[in-house]
Amino acid sequence: MTDGAQVQTGISQVEDMYRSKGVGVRLGFGQRAAVLIVDFQQVYTRTWRAKTQAPLAQASRLLGVARGHGCPVFYTYVGYDPDQPDGGIWATKAPTLLENLRGSWNCQIDPLVAPHDGDVVIEKRAPSSFFGTGLHERLRSLAVDTVVTCGTSLSGCVRATVVDGLSYQYRMVVPEECVMDPSPPSLATSLMEIRTKYGDVVSADEAIAGILSSQRVLT
Repeated sequence: MTDGAQVQTGISQVEDMYRSKGVGVRLGFGQRAAVLIVDFQQVYTRTWRAKTQAPLAQASRLLGVARGHGCPVFYTYVGYDPDQPDGGIWATKAPTLLENLRGSWNCQIDPLVAPHDGDVVIEKRAPSSFFGTGLHERLRSLAVDTVVTCGTSLSGCVRATVVDGLSYQYRMVVPEECVMDPSPPSLATSLMEIRTKYGDVVSADEAIAGILSSQRVLT
């Protein structure tokens, strides 16, 4: 058995264990959905960290449907003040974060999923898109209860965002084809953990169907 197959077997066994105890119930969509694109900035989509651009293409397809249905769209990116970049403890752990200087190529959202007029783009300095950004307040003001979450890295910033979103009582939905991670084992494990503990992992088509079934958000 290959290493990849061993990892997948182990993940399946863990998920089966949780399911046998009734853990991992599908949440489904609520009444109002929003789409959140986490850190699909060029430093993470156009460098060694990205194995493929396929998740960007799938996210672009989903965004087209969401905008056509009136769903609000939010973006986050990691960025620091060019004059006084301070990443705190996170940047001590991962010094490459300080390459993300506001206004630089690194911080630009990938053109395959470029923001449109009316989309909200938020700078963040922590893994979670909710931490210190005002995202929760913006979502609540729109009566959003379901957050379709795409982006990178799944095992880092996306996972942190999903956990915080659940803590704020959102239904967190992750379209599997719309996320990426530099580590395939971390990708597989994080999908299982999100699916089991924190939200729903669905196909891109299922996410699009859920968006179409949710009520139009009034802006």
